[in-house]
Amino acid sequence: LGQLAPVQFNLWCGRAADGSTSGLHHDFHDNLYILLRGEKEFRLFSPRCVDVLSPAGADRMRPKLHRNGLITYAAGMREDGAPA
Repeated sequence: LGQLAPVQFNLWCGRAADGSTSGLHHDFHDNLYILLRGEKEFRLFSPRCVDVLSPAGADRMRPKLHRNGLITYAAGMREDGAPA
């Protein structure tokens, strides 16, 4: 990872006999996904598609796309995701 110092991240673990799915969403933090068994399909979309994809959270407020690609669903959020 060189000089990269992860500060906030997600770790996903689990199992399901018949597989599992997650709805269309985005994550605020970086993710490291490690699959121990089976297979997982990811579909990645550009943040610029937020207006046509309706991700989870869009039902509460129209998403705001910041210049750095961050998508927020609350007023008063800075580009780094912290409150303004």
